Amino acid sequence: MSAAIPVDEVQRLARLQALSVLDTEAEPLFDALTRAAVLVTGAPIALITLVDAERQWFKSNVGLAGTTETPRASAFCAHTILGPDLLEIADAQRDPRFADNPLVTGEPHIRFYAGAPIELGDGLRMGSLCVIDREPRVLDDMQRDTIRALARATAEALELRRLALARNSELEHEAETARARELAATQLEQKLRASEAFLDRTGRLAGVGGWQVDLLTREVVWSDETCRIHELPVGYRPTLEQALDFYTPEARGVMQAAVEKAISQGTGWDLELPLVTAAGRKIWVRAIGTVEFSDDGKPLRLLGAVQDVTIRKRVVSTLEASDRRFRKLFQFSLGLICTHDYEGTLLSVNPAAARSLGYSIGELLGRSLMDFIRPERHAAFRDYLLRMVTNDSDEGTLELVAKDGQLRIWQYQNVLDDDGDEPYVLGHAQDITDRHHHEQSLRELSVRDPLTGCFNRRLLAEVSATCEPQLWGCIAIDLDHFKQVNDTYGHQRGDEVLVAMARFLARHVRPADAVVRLGGDEFLVLLRDVEPGLAEGVVARIEHDRADAPIAFTLGWATFGQGVSLEQGLAEADRQLYRKRAARAC
Repeated sequence: MSAAIPVDEVQRLARLQALSVLDTEAEPLFDALTRAAVLVTGAPIALITLVDAERQWFKSNVGLAGTTETPRASAFCAHTILGPDLLEIADAQRDPRFADNPLVTGEPHIRFYAGAPIELGDGLRMGSLCVIDREPRVLDDMQRDTIRALARATAEALELRRLALARNSELEHEAETARARELAATQLEQKLRASEAFLDRTGRLAGVGGWQVDLLTREVVWSDETCRIHELPVGYRPTLEQALDFYTPEARGVMQAAVEKAISQGTGWDLELPLVTAAGRKIWVRAIGTVEFSDDGKPLRLLGAVQDVTIRKRVVSTLEASDRRFRKLFQFSLGLICTHDYEGTLLSVNPAAARSLGYSIGELLGRSLMDFIRPERHAAFRDYLLRMVTNDSDEGTLELVAKDGQLRIWQYQNVLDDDGDEPYVLGHAQDITDRHHHEQSLRELSVRDPLTGCFNRRLLAEVSATCEPQLWGCIAIDLDHFKQVNDTYGHQRGDEVLVAMARFLARHVRPADAVVRLGGDEFLVLLRDVEPGLAEGVVARIEHDRADAPIAFTLGWATFGQGVSLEQGLAEADRQLYRKRAARAC
């Protein structure tokens, strides 16, 4: 999304041309401002941009070597000059104005941007002083104030530069105005000193000190803030050896190695090292440095910055220790621990949970829990997710399919953690599969006939409670002359007949149906979800295969449910059975 054109565009462009700064060489003052922005924010890129009619041009550039300008249509700074205050974009990929910007989708892959407009005294905005990162981030209030201050210093520097050019032009054409030249030089010097003082105040506000080492004379120069960090009087001038001696022996070796590498290879450094101040206080500092070379490639000086990061270091250490403790608990807990987002996607899984399902942790991360739940339970899982969102917690059981295809039962107690930017569900569970199977086995034993393996009368109580609203079928079966079998061949033969009859009936029904031994020689077949003609079909198959049965039998059938009770259905099936038996007797 290209930026709008400012309402004062004509006046603004005329003012920009009047500055006579476009396409000029780099200048130390402007480079110092961008380096200060890098030091204060820690961003890898800092620019001073001037927005021309069709392009934005870089007066100072730290971190984008070889690039001097970009098209205005894709320039972030073209948006910055539309307002009077700092423009901060935490993540350009999530901002609809910039998500498809070529500077975001391609080099330099901008993710974070913060720029303050360079506003001149007449209110016209020439461009921006900005910092850029390839990772999302957010500035704190001190960093924002510093960026604004640096942008104001840039505007002042541009005005001063314009004045300097004008003065130089006048001096070239009016040699006789020496007095005016001297006055202009004095004014310029005063303003430059004011700018330097402003930069020093900015460094003090940010807690950043500067330093420089002349490699020819070995002279060391510290800024006032560097002296304060070392707890030394402002203006203190140490030798190079004294400056290094403030670091602990181990850190001193690291610093010396970094300096030697910078001189030999031209690389800079950015280190966090322990330091002992002149007052004997142990602190941590962030030491940043680089080397400057002459035109013929000889190292001239080292320069950089130092910042007291003791408090941040302690906070980070405390957080790291807390994180380590949590990770040990997470890693070695016998409980099943995992986290997932609002859609059920697994964000973390501890080893115990992975072992329960037979997967590696890598095979589980990033997958939805829905992948491990049988399709008929998907609706129940979506209900669980809704309860987590609305109630912030939930407890119950989940049925998950393990890698070997077996069903694992997790008893969970989960809570929602919404303290961060991206809320997630923290889950804690126990694998109760073995207990569940044991309970199922006990239940099976309580409702099964030990001789035939059929269900017993206890099943009828459950069916009576759940038969609505579906329609059931029931087939009552009595064995004919069974007592004679027992009397003639013995009870062992009678038991064999009962077992064979149970198998005969089981072959004629669906897996979801139930064969029940009511007692003695009485059987009952319960048909679930009976559709029209289904019960008649089962009865017809049993009658058709009557010759395969181990003994003669008589049956009657009926349906119940949908307003008819189980007792009524059984009574009707018995009436049919007795009518058939009575008809045969006649």
